[in-house]
Amino acid sequence: MATFKQFNYLIRIVEEGGFIAASEKLFIAQSALSRQIKLLEDEVGFEIFDRSDKKIKLTQAGQFFYAQIKNNLLNLDHIIENSKDIADGKNRLIKIAHSSTITMSLEKVKVFDQTSKHLNVNFEINTLSSEDQILALMKGNIDVGFIRPPVLNRLDELYATTLYPEPLYVALHQNHILASERSIKIQQLRHENFVSTPHAERGGLSYLVANLCLSAGFSPKKAAVQSRKVSQLQLVAAEIGICIVPEEFRHILPKQVRLIALDAENTWSDVVMVWSKKADGVIQRCTEYMIKQFQR
Repeated sequence: MATFKQFNYLIRIVEEGGFIAASEKLFIAQSALSRQIKLLEDEVGFEIFDRSDKKIKLTQAGQFFYAQIKNNLLNLDHIIENSKDIADGKNRLIKIAHSSTITMSLEKVKVFDQTSKHLNVNFEINTLSSEDQILALMKGNIDVGFIRPPVLNRLDELYATTLYPEPLYVALHQNHILASERSIKIQQLRHENFVSTPHAERGGLSYLVANLCLSAGFSPKKAAVQSRKVSQLQLVAAEIGICIVPEEFRHILPKQVRLIALDAENTWSDVVMVWSKKADGVIQRCTEYMIKQFQR
């Protein structure tokens, strides 16, 4: 079978004007070079060079063959280069998902940008619930997830690293009777309507909030309109009810809403990065680099 090396030898002979000049450029013996071209001719079934004169030249078939090989080798070089980049993880598309209660702040975007430049990868970012992220990771539909525990699904097949904890705040309308308080005890929310309460099949922030209420001796009352996403702040702005949210919601706070600190123990919510234990080296390098950036 004709080889990539033989094609390169053919191109060099033509470009250098003969076997002697080409062998000097290629640092191989002229006899070895001649033997390789003869093997190539035997393989393709026709003479590439006319050897009837002292100065060899391409046959008519050889001229066509040389032109086609040269053009296609340029494409092949490009294909090989791109394939090597893929093997090295360069320009790899990394699929990221985050819970809607984890805001894409400027700081987070900068981490993704730094990781992209440092490791020559690309990112696609979408929103999924913490529970759906775990399922998507196990199916290979996403590469890295950002979740807020607790979650109902098991994490046995995933790596999980806490990036940072966040204090929780009560989000109130500015006209609410408690909006001027410096801090609020969880018990003071006993009679409030919560615009975010747990889904029967999902964990996440609303599940954590419900547990806080239960530990204070009551179940959160459901508001008439509910949301477990960042739109819950719009419901608070419309005076439909209250919610308990992490500190980073401050970046997307409607002007009618106030955040008041919770005066209680264990009022923190962790942001956790998760990825499959079966992830390849590219994903592992990405997660290691991002963890360092987030925990600086």
